[in-house]
Amino acid sequence: MRRSSNRVSIALASLWLAGAAPVSAQSDADAPPPSPAVTATPSDTLLDALTCRTASGDLITLLQRLRRERPTEFTQTERQYSAPMMDLYRLAEPVLAWGHHSDAVVITDNRVLLLVDDSIEQAAAQLERALEDSRDAPLSGALDDFHALVVYPGEHAGLRQRTLIGCEYRMPGVSLLADPADAWRIPQP
Repeated sequence: MRRSSNRVSIALASLWLAGAAPVSAQSDADAPPPSPAVTATPSDTLLDALTCRTASGDLITLLQRLRRERPTEFTQTERQYSAPMMDLYRLAEPVLAWGHHSDAVVITDNRVLLLVDDSIEQAAAQLERALEDSRDAPLSGALDDFHALVVYPGEHAGLRQRTLIGCEYRMPGVSLLADPADAWRIPQP
C-alpha cells in the first residue's frame, strides 16, 4: 500500500512541477487573476503546514504555535494513534487545502495532513484539479528535498475509507508532535 501511495505522491509532484513553468510572457495587466490552490491569510500556521510552506527552522515549534494561534482546536486531541504515532484534531471551522475542505487535521512525527471523506482516487483527482488551477501561481519552493506532498488512504480505526492529504517534512531528528507540554508522552530512558 505504501508503494502505491509513493507513486501517487511522485506522480502528483511531477504534475505540479510540470505545470509550474510559465505558460506565456503576458503582461500583468493582460493576465487573468490566479486561482490559488489554497485560500488562506498570509500568516496562518496551519495552512502553511498543510501546504508545505513551513520553513525548516519553524518545524520544531509548529505544535506550540498551532496551540497558541488556535487554542480551542489544538489543546486536546480528539483521538491518538500509535504505529505510527498520530494525533487527530477537530477544527471549529473547516479549512481549504489542496482543493479539499475538512475540519479534521492529523499530525504525525513528520506530517501535517487534512483528513477528507473521499476515496484515494477522488482525493487524488481533486488534488490534480487544484494543482492545475494553481499552475499560473505556483507554490514557490513548496516542494523540495525537505517538503513532499503526500496522499494516502487512512488505515487506522476511524480513518478507514477516508484519505489523508498534506505535507511531509523530511527533517531527521525533528518530531512535529514534540511539545514540552506533552513531555508525559515521551518515554524516559
